[in-house]
Amino acid sequence: MPGLFAAILVGLTVVSALCGLAIHAGDIPLFEQLSKPYTWSIIRFTFTQAALSTFFSVALAVPLARALYRRQHFFGRALFIRFTSISLIVPTMVAVLGIVAVHGRNGWINDLLTLIGLSRQDYLYGLNGILIAHIFFNLPLVTRLFLNGLSDIPAYQWKLATLLGFNSKQNFRLIEWPALRGLVPGAAGIVFLLCFTSFAIVLSLGGGPGSTTLEVAIYQAIRFDFDLSKAVALSLIQIGLCLVLAFLFFSKQSVLKLQSDQPPGVGRPDSGQVIGIVHDNLVIGVTAIFLLSPFTAVLINSLSGNGWMILTDQRFWRAFGSSLFISLNAGLLATVLGLSIAHLIARLRCNQTTSWLATIPELVGMLTLLIPPITLGTGLFLLFRSFTDALSLGQWLVISINAIFTLAFTLRILVAPVQQQQNRFHHLSRSLGITGWNQWKLVLWPTLKKPICYAMAVSTTLSAGDMGVIALFGTDRLSTLPLLIYRLLGNYRLDQAAVVAICLCILCLLLFWSIEKLAHSPAGVKPHA
Repeated sequence: MPGLFAAILVGLTVVSALCGLAIHAGDIPLFEQLSKPYTWSIIRFTFTQAALSTFFSVALAVPLARALYRRQHFFGRALFIRFTSISLIVPTMVAVLGIVAVHGRNGWINDLLTLIGLSRQDYLYGLNGILIAHIFFNLPLVTRLFLNGLSDIPAYQWKLATLLGFNSKQNFRLIEWPALRGLVPGAAGIVFLLCFTSFAIVLSLGGGPGSTTLEVAIYQAIRFDFDLSKAVALSLIQIGLCLVLAFLFFSKQSVLKLQSDQPPGVGRPDSGQVIGIVHDNLVIGVTAIFLLSPFTAVLINSLSGNGWMILTDQRFWRAFGSSLFISLNAGLLATVLGLSIAHLIARLRCNQTTSWLATIPELVGMLTLLIPPITLGTGLFLLFRSFTDALSLGQWLVISINAIFTLAFTLRILVAPVQQQQNRFHHLSRSLGITGWNQWKLVLWPTLKKPICYAMAVSTTLSAGDMGVIALFGTDRLSTLPLLIYRLLGNYRLDQAAVVAICLCILCLLLFWSIEKLAHSPAGVKPHA
């Protein structure tokens, strides 16, 4: 019953948002909006930036994954690989601030150009800046997927390659590329969908009307123009495109893993070649500079100047309190909904006659990926606007939308362990009469506390760093740390924005660490298999 109630609640929220869009869509000719050149220019740019971001992220991940796989032993390798999960926990606005500090007109690269006698270049804002930021976030993720794919290559293939005397090109063509080829469509599909619905990056680095995506255009139509007809039309167009893209992606989805089941292969015949060593070290070094320099710039900027004065500003503490309140409540709500729906899926799968019904709650969880948060927020805003002041409910709408948006991640984490727990202990619990609170205390929590805490840590951290929904409902009294960073960037207060960014990173790390530590707390009697 809790799982059924959770699935219905999520479904009703999504349907309510769509109804809010449909009610106002009746007043506008959708095809007239599609006939406007402005609409098609936005659609073209949305596809262009997503396609280019996907191409460069996947293309650059191949040599980086090969270099990390071939160099099994170098100082900081384990830390570098763990750093590839950065896109899950680092707030978008922190990375944007670091990228501006490195690539902006007064950034490090332009300072270096002036030292060698060249003029400063304005290359950041627009398509270039969007590509840099998207590659920054997606390159580590794709590299992690490809590295695990290479690690699953059987050891006997490398022994055979050594016997046959394969060189580096032959190793790639005959051994490595066949292992990567099946992962490319799935990885490219994920990156494309993430870039297609990207909001904070495009809003911060787009630089003008010529670099606007559908997501940003919806936001501008509501917040700046208050043109609801235009916002509804663009939202419906985006939903339709996302449905098509999701069908094309998930119909041929590859199995993607963030962890490898096998140890890395050893005994490569090309691991000792001088050219290969130089190439791999160069690739790893350049990538490390590209990924670490924004964080270093943010840290340096936070220690220089009078940026710390922002800590005495009431706006900072109001935003800090809102970020903490919204993230904790959204993370808790997403975890409760995800755990309930995961149990429903597991129970339906256990019975052969109802196993096909398990796809329904799974699709409910996937709706959060098909409908971007800004579109979901637009629909709810228009629906509540008919009854009350929607902005007065902004905080609770942000919590609800963030929880629904992170639901897909919590389901990915919880479904497999809940299914395993269901298979092991469900019949035993029923035979012993363990139900209700005793079942949670003695069976569920001891066996599921680690994935539950990890799911809540991920959802809470994602909510703390979210910039999309709060940008729609944010006011002078309702603000979060990411929104404060964006406003400080708009006022060119980079030193104050850097201090806020450091505080946001510390908040996210503390939330992630403290919630994960709950999994190590003693609770009940752990049952044996």
